[in-house]
Amino acid sequence: MKLDDKDKKIISLLRQNARVANTTMAKQVDLTEGAVRHRIDQLVKQGAIKRFTIDTSAESGFFAIVMTKARDDPKKAMREIIATRIPKEAYEVSGDFDGCLIIEGESIEAIDDEIDKIRKLKSVSDTKTYVVLRKY
Repeated sequence: MKLDDKDKKIISLLRQNARVANTTMAKQVDLTEGAVRHRIDQLVKQGAIKRFTIDTSAESGFFAIVMTKARDDPKKAMREIIATRIPKEAYEVSGDFDGCLIIEGESIEAIDDEIDKIRKLKSVSDTKTYVVLRKY
C-alpha cells in the first residue's frame, strides 16, 4: 500500500480531529466528499487506519520484526544481511533464531519485498516475520 499526498493529508487531518467532516477534508485536499469517503474506506481496508481515534501505523510507515536463521555461520549471515542495508536495526541473538531484524517500509508489500531479498541470501536458511501493529 502506497500512500499519496492526499492520503497522507487525510490521515493528518483525522489525527488532528478524528470527527472532522468529510466535506471539510474534501475542501482542504481538493477532492469531492465522495472521493474522500472512498479514500478513507480504502485506508481502513489496507490497514493504514486501524480505528477512528485515529490509530495509524508508525509515522513513517510500517514495521516488521524478522527473525533469521543462519545456514551455517551466524556472524557471516548477519554481515551479509547488514551489507544489504535493508534492516533499520539488526541484532545477533541466542535461542531458536540467530538474528533479529527491524525492517520498515511504506507498506506491508514493501516490507515483504525486502524480506524476500533477505530470504534469497545464501547464508540465510529461514525467517519468521512479525508485523508491528502498534507502537507504545
